[in-house]
Amino acid sequence: MKHFLTLSIAACCVAMTPLAHAQSVADMKTIAGFVECKLDARQIQRFIDRVDNNGIPDFVNLPPRPKGVDLAWQTSKPITAWGTSSNVVSLVSPHEMLLAIPAPVGQEIDAAKQWAARIGDMHEDSGTVAMREKLHWHGVDYRKVVGKKEIRLLVDQDESPGWLLLGCGYNQLFSNN
Repeated sequence: MKHFLTLSIAACCVAMTPLAHAQSVADMKTIAGFVECKLDARQIQRFIDRVDNNGIPDFVNLPPRPKGVDLAWQTSKPITAWGTSSNVVSLVSPHEMLLAIPAPVGQEIDAAKQWAARIGDMHEDSGTVAMREKLHWHGVDYRKVVGKKEIRLLVDQDESPGWLLLGCGYNQLFSNN
C-alpha cells in the first residue's frame, strides 16, 4: 500500500506538470493578446482579477526605478507580440497594457516613428504636440483607434530612456457610451 501511495503521488505530480506549463503558455498568450488589442472585456477583467489576486505565476510587479519603465511588470518568459519579444510590460491601468521594447538610447523617437509607419494611420493629438513645444518634453505618444480599442505607442526619453512602449488601451470598451 505504501508503494502504491508513493506511485500515486508521483503520477499526480507528473500529470500536473503539463497543466502548470499549459497555464503559463495560456497566460503568455493572454498578455500578448492584451497588448495587441485582441481581448474582449470579459477576458481583460478575468486577467486583471488574477493579477489583483497574485494568480499569474512568474508575473512580477517591478519596483519603480529612475529612468526605468513606469508601472513595470516582468515575466520569466518573453512575451511575443507586435513581431517582437520582451519580458517587460507596463500595466498603465486595468484597461491598458504596453509591451516595453528596448531601443537605443537617444534613438527611441526614430524607432517609434518606424513602428508607427509599420502600424499605419497613427497620430498624436494636439496636447502631445503642445507638451513637446511648450514644455520641451522629449517623447512621442502615437495613437490609433480600432473600434473601441486604441493602439498606443509611447516614448518618454526623460522618464524611460532606452524604451518604447507599444500596446493597447481598452477604455472605450468599458465606458458606458
